[in-house]
Amino acid sequence: MTASVRRLVVFSVAVAAALSAAAILLFPIGTAIGGTVGVLYWIGLTLVSSAMPVRLPQGTVASVSAAPILASVILGGPAAAVFVAGIGATDPRELRGEVPWYGTVYNHASIISTAAAAGIVYEAALGAIPSGGTFETVLLAFVALLLASGVAFAVNWAFSSFAVAARTGVSLRTVWARDLQGIAAQLIGLAPVAWLMAQVFLLPNGVGWWATALFVIPLFTTRLAYHRYVETRELFEQTIGALANAVDARDRYTRGHSKRVSHITEVMCRVMQLPENDIEKIKWAGLLHDVGKIGIRDNILLKPGPPSRDERILMNQHPTIGAEIVAPARSLAPEAPLIRAHHEWVNGSGYPDGLEYADIPLGARIMTIADAYEAMTSSRPYRLTALTHEQAVAELEKYSGLQFDPEIVPILLGLDRSILDRQPERPDDLPTMLRQDELQPEPPALSAPEGSPPPRPVLASEDAP
Repeated sequence: MTASVRRLVVFSVAVAAALSAAAILLFPIGTAIGGTVGVLYWIGLTLVSSAMPVRLPQGTVASVSAAPILASVILGGPAAAVFVAGIGATDPRELRGEVPWYGTVYNHASIISTAAAAGIVYEAALGAIPSGGTFETVLLAFVALLLASGVAFAVNWAFSSFAVAARTGVSLRTVWARDLQGIAAQLIGLAPVAWLMAQVFLLPNGVGWWATALFVIPLFTTRLAYHRYVETRELFEQTIGALANAVDARDRYTRGHSKRVSHITEVMCRVMQLPENDIEKIKWAGLLHDVGKIGIRDNILLKPGPPSRDERILMNQHPTIGAEIVAPARSLAPEAPLIRAHHEWVNGSGYPDGLEYADIPLGARIMTIADAYEAMTSSRPYRLTALTHEQAVAELEKYSGLQFDPEIVPILLGLDRSILDRQPERPDDLPTMLRQDELQPEPPALSAPEGSPPPRPVLASEDAP
């Protein structure tokens, strides 16, 4: 356990102890919950709701236990909610010994703090509502529950995000964007479910006790929605990765190039403190920036030595082809302009559109620098000896203000070498047909379309082809 994690655990326990004491001493358990048996009943429902948690991409765990916990707030107040949450939110992984003891302590402290805070806010809001059973008072009580659920979500998000950040070093806004933003609406939506559970529980003649248990079914469907969200995101990421691998697999020299460009680009974006949604968009564009090379013939893409004039003109079409490939996909459409512009120069002499500084998307300007550095420091069919880090840096500085954004070049130069240096490659796991030590004989070179503009000279700082 690291020092930061230890401090976080101690803090969570202190907060939970203070809020629990306030809840128990200031708010006696309400009679509507049905006494000790009723508390045990809601603990049981919470245990069932907590039995199938969903792990989100950054490591946050989501469950639907908030519904019975909020229902216990309505029926028994914050004191009852503390007991229901503290015992009922037990994760099956804790019972199997898969969570370290300090993780178990932190999880229970955070959920107790969440329940107590929500309960105190709910009781305080109820105190401001006039007594009576009119429609207005019932509506205001429901609004008070929505307020309490918002507090519960905020407290729980804070504890979960701090835990993930302390364990992995990921920023809080990354945890929010990758884990919680996508399910925030569903979490807040559990408040009306909790209200209905509490109202059904109060039905006479014991009907409410068994009828409330039927809410396990809609809670399960909500849990299924969480799972589908994670599955959809994983499928999206895996599909993008597979597409990038398909491009890199055509050339033994560029295998892993797209992943490295994407990684360097993402780190640069974080240094620049861009919004998380922009970082993700630029990262995916970095992974797919060369997807247009699918449309380039092997005799051009894999040609040893510099390309001819006609071959260069054809090779320069790959940003346009790549943008056309991803644009029809709604989830990837924002990346299309970045892919199209990743070979533009800030002085306007790039391709395919000859854009100048202000017209080139920021993400493309970042990606161009990462792409050029990665290309220069790796072997290529036309340049078998990779440039050293120092040589690549000299090229970036030389063409800063011409090819590269002079305000962004220092960002890459300031990165740690552990990020920039190429890691040793794993044994080649590509199919045999793609693991050839010698390139196949070249078919005749293609000619450029009639009327195509002449290409610029190839520079060391360009990924060409």
